[in-house]
Amino acid sequence: MLHRKTVLLASVLAGFVLACGPEVGNGSGSGGSGGAGGSGGTGGGTPVDPPGAKDPDDVLKAAILMASCVPDDRVDSWLRDFYAERGVNNDLDVRSYTKCLASKNNGCKAIEECLGLKVDLSGPCMPTCTGNVLKVCDDQLAFTVDCSVIGRACSEEARECVDTSVQAGPACSYDTFKEVCQDGAPRVCSGEVETSGPVCADYGLACKDLQFGGVGCVGTGATCQSDTGGGLTIDYSSGLTCDGPELRACVNGGEQAVDCDKLVKGSACNSAGASYFCGFGNECEPFNGDNSKCEGDSIVVCNAGRIDKVDCKSLGFTGCNANWGTCSPSIYDQAPAPDPGPDPAPDPGPGP
Repeated sequence: MLHRKTVLLASVLAGFVLACGPEVGNGSGSGGSGGAGGSGGTGGGTPVDPPGAKDPDDVLKAAILMASCVPDDRVDSWLRDFYAERGVNNDLDVRSYTKCLASKNNGCKAIEECLGLKVDLSGPCMPTCTGNVLKVCDDQLAFTVDCSVIGRACSEEARECVDTSVQAGPACSYDTFKEVCQDGAPRVCSGEVETSGPVCADYGLACKDLQFGGVGCVGTGATCQSDTGGGLTIDYSSGLTCDGPELRACVNGGEQAVDCDKLVKGSACNSAGASYFCGFGNECEPFNGDNSKCEGDSIVVCNAGRIDKVDCKSLGFTGCNANWGTCSPSIYDQAPAPDPGPDPAPDPGPGP
């Protein structure tokens, strides 16, 4: 049940996804007014993070909370999202609320208080709005969102919390829509609605054709190979090398210098294993799979190259779930342990 990507979350909360403003670039025009973006939509709601680089302590706490309470991205995936991704992300995006989450010490109740979200196993269900509360299901998994907490309105038709203060773009079809660069920003078809991505120049990037089709914000240096998340996403996780404290990353197929301290406070370019990244050390290789584990009541994670241990009790939990590497109690306590995969081949012993 909890092994697959819960795609449903993309539609549940897509209405409160916020475009992070300019934080990182090549030294010109970056690090200014960016950060959280947005102002709470229809009715205020949870305050968003202040502009600028993220606080690493806030990010670590927020990542542990989200990984423990919302299926099924794990801690390393959330850390990657907070540290390395910018722009507009059509997945569950809580980058604008890390300070709210980090201020809590009441376990999964923090997710409800900051995001309006509760997860349980009361499904299946049909999408419904009860007042301003949205409920949608993925088989047994049920997601209930009080849209007013994030300053949004419940839309049963859209199956999400929507920002009624922002006029939606025209309807579009993925099959026929031609993606273009418009006023320096990618214009794409997202959720069957025309949507503008970030203004690329705010990040020191250029709006160009992507290697595998469409348009997006691309690094202005030499051509390179990297995964692309589409026209709405900027991803700094494909590090190529370090140039002093700066990371040279491949951003949507073009090289780009990244001032790490403008991405995450106090970070610099580091390397571990085959990875180059903005981080705090080289004790471990981040963004390289589910690497969280339990030591007693503490959760141990690879935090941007540094091994950090956080007592789950300090976040309002009662302990750590060793099966999943998450804090407990949470929805994971009701799921079977993950499949460890095939047994390794037996050691043949010394040769002849």
